Parts: sequence; C-alpha cells; structure tokens
Amino acid sequence: MLGAVVLYALFGSPTPDNPSYPEILLGVLLLCSVLAAGIGNAFQWTAPQASFLLSLKILFMAGIIIGLLCGVVQGNDPRLILRDLLAFGFLGLPLFLTSIFVKNDRAFNALKLCLLFAGICFALRTLIPVFNIWIPEGELLYLSNSPLVLFTAVFLASHLWVSFENFQMKIIFQVLLFLGLLVMILSAMLLDVQRATIGAVGISVCILAVFGFVQKPSKAILPILIFGVLAIAFYPMVDDALYAMARKTSMVGMNMRVQEAGAVLDFLQTSPMTFLFGGGFGAVFASPAVGGLDVNYTHSFLSTLALKGGIILFALGVCLTGTGILQIYRIFQQDKAIGLSLLWPFIIPIFLYASHKSLDYGLILLMISVWSARGQALHHAA
Repeated sequence: MLGAVVLYALFGSPTPDNPSYPEILLGVLLLCSVLAAGIGNAFQWTAPQASFLLSLKILFMAGIIIGLLCGVVQGNDPRLILRDLLAFGFLGLPLFLTSIFVKNDRAFNALKLCLLFAGICFALRTLIPVFNIWIPEGELLYLSNSPLVLFTAVFLASHLWVSFENFQMKIIFQVLLFLGLLVMILSAMLLDVQRATIGAVGISVCILAVFGFVQKPSKAILPILIFGVLAIAFYPMVDDALYAMARKTSMVGMNMRVQEAGAVLDFLQTSPMTFLFGGGFGAVFASPAVGGLDVNYTHSFLSTLALKGGIILFALGVCLTGTGILQIYRIFQQDKAIGLSLLWPFIIPIFLYASHKSLDYGLILLMISVWSARGQALHHAA
C-alpha cells in the first residue's frame, strides 16, 4: 500500500483521461494490498464498528449493487461503467485496510508520511513546468486540486502554529522547512487559482488563532505576530492572489454548482425508478458546469451519488457526511491540527470539487477510518 502511494505521488494523476502504465501498476499494487489485508474485512458485520466506518460500508455496498445493476439495465457505455466502478472502488479502501493500520502503529505513521509526501510531490510537479526545469510527459490534471495537497498544506500550517506556540531554537530548521514547503504548496494552489483550498488554509489558521487566544492568550501572541509578519512580507503575493480569486469569482461565480445540482434533479425526475435508483454507473447528463456537455460525473460527491444511485445513495451519502463530520469533530477536540487537516479534504469534495472520484479521497477516508476505529488522537498512537 505504501509503495502504491509513493508511485502515485511521483507518477500518478488524480483523474487521468488516458490511464497508462503508472495507473495499471498502481491498480495492481492496490489490489495486492487489499488481497493481503483480506477481502473478508469489508464484509464483517458482527464486531462493534464506529458509526463512520459502518455508514461507509453500507454506502459502498449499496453503491456497488445499485450502480452496477442499474448501469447494466440502462445499457450504459461499458467503459463508463468500468470507470465509475473503479472510482467508486477507491471509497472502499478503508473497509479493507483500516484493520491493518489500526493494529500497526508504525505502518500507520508511515502512511501519514506517505500522504504528506504525495501532497508535496503534487505541488512540486505543478510548479516545475512553470520554471521550465523539466517538462514531464503525460497528464498533469488537477494535481494542485488534490485533497492530499490540501491535507498537507493545512497540516504544515497547523504544525507551524503549534511550533510557534512552543518555540525553541532547536526546532528552527524544522520550522524553516515547514514554512518553505507551505509557501511552495500555496504557490501551486495560486497557480490554478484554487479559491476553496486557499481559503481553507487561511480559515484553519484563523480557527487556531481564535482557540489559541481564548485558551492560552500568552502562547497565542507569538504565532499571531509571526503569521502577521509573514502576511505583510508576502503582501504582493497575497494581494495578487486575492485579486485573481476575486476576478475569477466575478467571472464564474460558484462555477455553476447549484445549476449542476438542479440538472441532476431534473435527470432524476424523468421516472420514479430513476428517482429512487438513479441512472447507475456509466450514467451521463448534460452538465451546466461544463457548458452543457454530456459527462458522467458532477463536482459534488452528493449530487454524483444522486446521479448514479438516486435518492437512496444520496441519503446514504448524507449519513456518511454527518458521521464523518462528527468523527472529525472528535479528532479536533483531541488534536486541532490533525482535525483541521482532515476536515477540509473531506468536506470540500462533498460540495465543490470532483476530487471525490480520485484515489486521494479514498486515502483521506482511510485516515479518518483508522482514527475512528482507534477512538484516540493519532499522535497518542504514535
């Protein structure tokens, strides 16, 4: 599994239009990981299970059954059915692998490091072509939009805050390293004008500032001052970023997300059966978010579930969202940095970005599931 994540970080793409050898090898490694962990893990119902993992299990199994049956009955394109099946399969990774990482602390810490490595690699691969250092072959689709990049950015920003709260000269090199990596990742986000992810990093710092100032004002003063000085130092970059985001907002607004959800609702209303069970895997609809072209996905996880599995999968998706937010809140109560690092990569794809159909999202769900199964903060399990 760890080798698969490293391969993905170095050569993979979140949503490749034309999968090639890296994606084939990645698929083989993931399959081997699932087989090694035991397929039966996903079908165990007897042992007590955390609400998040249980809701994910019900959604995954219902999605596979409804999606495949409806897709075949509707006569959808087999290639699109397969593509949807593979994307949906990423959501099931926690069902197969959670038990492995719950039992092995070293493996779980290694997984966390691999996810951070992937976030850094994706940001670096986004920036390298800009400076003509190296023009890689193949696709570089949505690398800076990856949930792993956001996870890494919030993780670095949060741990910088904690480091400043308890600053000692012996950690100066770690602070400088984290700061340099954070600037690089934010630059990659700015390159593609990722409003939601950049905003999430800023909001996370503000949340830490509020909680820190309320709980321990004396410790919060230094990080507030340092982040303030950094904001002033990088003001030209910040000003350009705000202007670019404001300009993009004035031009595209919310990127037709509301209209896209309305188009899915219109699709579901074509018949009672479609309303209940959706169009199945491989279903397409005319999406306002891409100029009315027929596509087999939406930018929201919930509306995608509705498109593929009707009101049934949509309701199960709402349950998963609720249990996931509850679990992240429990994490936040014990470790604010990790809680915030998981919150945004979990919630943004549910409403705004199509990254819910990538391996990245399955890995974020795996992180939440392991914590959910442990019932304790990650740093306490290290």
